[in-house]
Parts: sequence; C-alpha cells; structure tokens
Amino acid sequence: MTSAELRDVTAATWRQWIDVVEVGDDEARRLAASLFRKSFGHPVPPMPRHFVMFYRAAGATPESAIVIGYAHQLPFEDVYLAGGMCIDPHAYRRLPRWLFDQVKEQGGLATIIMRESIARLGNCPAVFGHVGDRRARISDLRAGFVDTGRRYLMVNWRKALPPAEQVALIERVEAIGPF
Repeated sequence: MTSAELRDVTAATWRQWIDVVEVGDDEARRLAASLFRKSFGHPVPPMPRHFVMFYRAAGATPESAIVIGYAHQLPFEDVYLAGGMCIDPHAYRRLPRWLFDQVKEQGGLATIIMRESIARLGNCPAVFGHVGDRRARISDLRAGFVDTGRRYLMVNWRKALPPAEQVALIERVEAIGPF
C-alpha cells in the first residue's frame, strides 16, 4: 500500500468498516449462532430486536462481512432490557492498527454495539442491563449506563424521570430477575 493509499484508509472512520445492523429472529439465529453459543452455551433466543455487528475488511463485498458482535433488546413496559451482548474474541486481531486505535477511542466493540443498538430504540426513557461480567460492565459504563445500587442491574437513563419514578421502575425491572 502506498503512503497516499494509507492516508486515505486511515482518514476513514471506524463507521466505514464496522457496522451494526438490526435483523430479524431468523437472520440473527443464522448470523450470530456460533458466536452466541460460544459465549452463552445456547442458541440465540427469540427476541423482538436483534443487533449484529459486522467488520468489513478493505475490498470486502457485503457478503463477505464478518460477524464480530451481537446484542438484543427486549421491550418491557416503555423501556428496554439489553442483553446477549457478545463480541468475537478474535475480532480485534482482524482489525488494522489504525482501526483498532479508533475502536479503542470509542470504548471498544462492546461499547459500540451497545451505543448503536440503544440509538435505534426510539424515544424510550431507559435501557436496563443485567451485567455480571466485569468487562461488560466497563463497556456499559462507557456506553452511558450507571449503577442502580442493585446487584448486577445497570441503567442508561435516556430521559429525565423524577427520582420516585426511577426507583419504582428499577424495582419493577429488578423483580424480573436476570434477563
């Protein structure tokens, strides 16, 4: 690669190489089956909203994009419950150094998929996450989540709610158990 070509490539943003796409149940099971099973030990569950993250290497066709991440969002009342987030453990090795650096500046692939999926949820007041893994917790903090004071339960407040409404909502979500 010439230095001019390298400048053109590195001037590109991570969004030109990494894409988060919302897909239906069947497509999610087809695309993310292996990654999800390796991460959680079971098939992708049926969900109303699935998000798959792709990496498209230089010169790749859309058909040759590589699945590097997955997350789902489950509606509950007027909020969402985020879950199933997993990242291909080899994904970072596939990225050229300049792209790796840009992804790191964004907080990492897990942070990107959480931010991107949440951005597509419309006008909901909050997104909750049941987070037990230390690395997932760090990614969620970078994506705007905060601790609720309840074990493993985090929230991304997207609208200002009165404190009493926040507490009541947290209690209703906590009552669901792990999701």
